[in-house]
Amino acid sequence: MQTKRLTFASVQKQRVKKLQKQLAERNLDAFLISGQANRFYLTGWEGDPESGYLLIIPNTALLITDARYTEHATKQTDGFEIFETKEGPGPTLKEIVEKYKLKLVGFESHDLSFFENSKIKKFIKPARLVPVAHFVEELRSVKDEIEIENIKKSVSIAEKTLAHVLKFIKPGHTEKEIAWEMEKYMREAGAQKMAWEPFIVAAGANSSMAHYGAGDTKVKKGDALQIDYGCVYAGYHCDISRVVFVGKPDTKQKEIYNLVIEAQKIGIEMVKEGRNAGVIDKKVRNFLEKRTKYYYKHSLGHGVGLEVHELPSVSLTRKNKLVAGNVITIEPGIYIPGWGGVRIEDMVLVTKTGSEVLTKIPKRIEEVTI
Repeated sequence: MQTKRLTFASVQKQRVKKLQKQLAERNLDAFLISGQANRFYLTGWEGDPESGYLLIIPNTALLITDARYTEHATKQTDGFEIFETKEGPGPTLKEIVEKYKLKLVGFESHDLSFFENSKIKKFIKPARLVPVAHFVEELRSVKDEIEIENIKKSVSIAEKTLAHVLKFIKPGHTEKEIAWEMEKYMREAGAQKMAWEPFIVAAGANSSMAHYGAGDTKVKKGDALQIDYGCVYAGYHCDISRVVFVGKPDTKQKEIYNLVIEAQKIGIEMVKEGRNAGVIDKKVRNFLEKRTKYYYKHSLGHGVGLEVHELPSVSLTRKNKLVAGNVITIEPGIYIPGWGGVRIEDMVLVTKTGSEVLTKIPKRIEEVTI
């Protein structure tokens, strides 16, 4: 028997219904969505960060925007009532609150600015705005088959890009030149945009800075080149880190690189549904702590999807349990000031039976030595 394939429109309706069902559980009459990624997740319309709001009510969903975006929003969404504002969202929300007799309206307290919050409050009295953080993000943390397919396409573009740049990198090229070559290739290969800018191309000692970027430093023979990059396909991100050796690596480079590879393997093998994410970070961190004082201080990983950093967090400070459908990174690192650093990052899908590593990019030393 063939399984019925999900469509984007049907998936969006399921997402809205799930959110509507949870309103009562949180004692809310409605929920106001201001975050661009969350709006896209539920409607299929991306717009820009300030192009509108989505209001979820138990039996309907309303998209609030202005005349610049009305036609675009109407064409790209299905099943949403479009409200066109003329004087900002306040008067429109006042009309909706009165029409539907809303009293408690949740809002994205991690996204809506204090300024916008204050303006809206004035219009919707006596209804009350209730702060709720990461309501939609919690739903987004579990990916459906369409999302996983888009993430895999994003990964595929990134994989081809690394294969290309391994042939491009030469002593004398600057970090910026390598980064630009990668960006051009990803765009030509079908990427919607880069996952973030600037992504990291760090030569030699620059790689000890975990979030360096790309500068005018020229690559020289003997350098280890840290590359941390990603792209976006149909709204979905990938996030990958690899180290490239320009010439045969020396003894210390091999030692540090292999330590990180071993640490990452420990982390990936622990990934499974129900596992406490903080426990994974702790085990990997403890492994490295016994061998070097320069082990990573950032979290071991994070969710990836419509944003490059999203739920769930794979961090020592968190106690969240992994769920099948989570897509996370596992990215331990060692950073030695004045010498350099090594971070290896793969994307991992949590499954019912364990995990699937989505990034297949080579990482054995001989495969990343040019």
